Amino acid sequence: MRRPTVAVPFTMEIGAAHALFALLEQGELSSLVLSPSDSGTVQAEAVGAFTPTTYSWRLPRRLGRCILFMGTRNALTAPMMAAALRRGVLSIVYWDVSRWRRSLLAVLALDKLFGKALGACERVQVMGHSPCRTFMDWLYAAHIGGGLAAAPLLAKAHLTPVASRIVLACPTLVAGGAERQIVNTALGLRTQGLTDVTVLVANLHTPPGNDFFLARLEAGGVVVRDTAAAADGLLGWEQLAHGPWSSPDGEVALSHLKRLPSALIQDVVDLCTLFMDLRPAVVHCWLDYSNIRAGLAAVAAGVPRVILSGRNVSPIHFPYIHEPFMRAAYRLLVAQPGVRLINNSRGGADDYAAWLGLPAHQIRVIYNGADLDGLRRATPAATRALRQRHGLPDQAPLVGGLFRFSDEKRPLLWLETAARVAKSIPDACFLVFGAGPRQPDMERFIVERGLGGRVKLAPPTPDSALALSAFDLLLLTSQWEGTPNVALEAQAVGTPVVVCGGGGAREALHPGVTGLYVDDGDAARLAAAVCGLLGNALRRAAMTAAAPGFVRSRFSMGRMLTDTIASYGLTAGGTRVSDAAASGNRPGRP
Repeated sequence: MRRPTVAVPFTMEIGAAHALFALLEQGELSSLVLSPSDSGTVQAEAVGAFTPTTYSWRLPRRLGRCILFMGTRNALTAPMMAAALRRGVLSIVYWDVSRWRRSLLAVLALDKLFGKALGACERVQVMGHSPCRTFMDWLYAAHIGGGLAAAPLLAKAHLTPVASRIVLACPTLVAGGAERQIVNTALGLRTQGLTDVTVLVANLHTPPGNDFFLARLEAGGVVVRDTAAAADGLLGWEQLAHGPWSSPDGEVALSHLKRLPSALIQDVVDLCTLFMDLRPAVVHCWLDYSNIRAGLAAVAAGVPRVILSGRNVSPIHFPYIHEPFMRAAYRLLVAQPGVRLINNSRGGADDYAAWLGLPAHQIRVIYNGADLDGLRRATPAATRALRQRHGLPDQAPLVGGLFRFSDEKRPLLWLETAARVAKSIPDACFLVFGAGPRQPDMERFIVERGLGGRVKLAPPTPDSALALSAFDLLLLTSQWEGTPNVALEAQAVGTPVVVCGGGGAREALHPGVTGLYVDDGDAARLAAAVCGLLGNALRRAAMTAAAPGFVRSRFSMGRMLTDTIASYGLTAGGTRVSDAAASGNRPGRP
């Protein structure tokens, strides 16, 4: 009978790699699939390789009928299973929640392709001591037999955090407002003496554009990790069975988690493994996706302080975000000691409180922080050059936008407003920086309304200060906002804003002083507000003068960092403070 193939979808420690190579040479393993850096000098026919960018694999010529996959079911992609099926692999063993499982590969592939839940026992055989326990015994024996120092391999039941170690968990680093605040927070914490900061990203490289802010974080000395590679060591999966789930508290947590969808459970367990390894004192989760997944994982792992950060109104307003289990998961989380809810606007906090049935004061408001030191109004020469690059006249009134081209930003309302302004002000032009799923609809609108020479769409820009300085005013038509960063940055460089929508949109400006707030999303009223400002140079000049001081008083980076660190239960130097001091709530409604 042929020995199994072992597949390790992450870089191993040197000792574990040596152990596997020893087993391969002894004939205990048929072959290996390793990351390219682990392949060593073993014969080519026995070693295959992963392709990290696409999460696919090249299987070795010598292949076992069973693959022991040192990863989770979620990490098994359809191309990987198709390649294995074509090569005659019959079954696959993988880590699922807290146990090893074997599945017939054909059944697993059909389940993956058609989205059917792996449920009944007749479809999945729970693995006991064979072959996985035997395989682990092989590894222990190889470590000892090879003369390597034996190290503790199993996680402790209770997490012992590293003082002042902070993890920020988020879905992506795409060019968005929430992601910009993640960057501001991570870099800002380092300036406050809290230098042990890691950013965990659920989807860092796929699809393209998710790593928009990666270079900036790495340049600032922040460690960024992709949670797709949650297990850093070969035995990471085995740790869970003896780690957080083995304690009475862990068993209770797992019983709650089992009520959630299977894919969510696996995400939580993967993150829990990572938190057990990192041992953070604080896990700060961003956006609903990570609030649920990383929040549950951090609680299960025993992280002492967990921050759930809402960046807008509650997810029930966003059908593409909202999932049925979210409310129950949030309510479970807020009942746990050490878990705190925050939001970046009073409007957003009130909406979450109403949705969750919580008193409003339980959700602390921490306004966004604008990086004012890096925001300076660009010179006239620089703004003229930007206009020229986009084919816009130097002196024409320019209405601008920086936003994601998705439904909640209401891009077609923005264009309808622009079309009405264009009728009233014949020389007005419009420039929008962004990208997203509604871009084809926007391009079609521009053609159908004959605005091709006056409305320009451009990709997201890393130099927002230059773009905002070139605008005569910023128009933002979102249906819902937390604290719109683009509105803060526009005012910081002295560009008036016209905004509408719910949540924290109104809180982002001083209405009538630094910009105009329109109560509803009506194109005629928005166009009237825009035309009124474009036609009144004195009023625009007054707003330009007042706006930077307003932003500095309410949305400074220093104030945001002070409030954020206090929510962690820390001081800037890393000293812990009392819960009473950390849970204070400010500010109120403007």
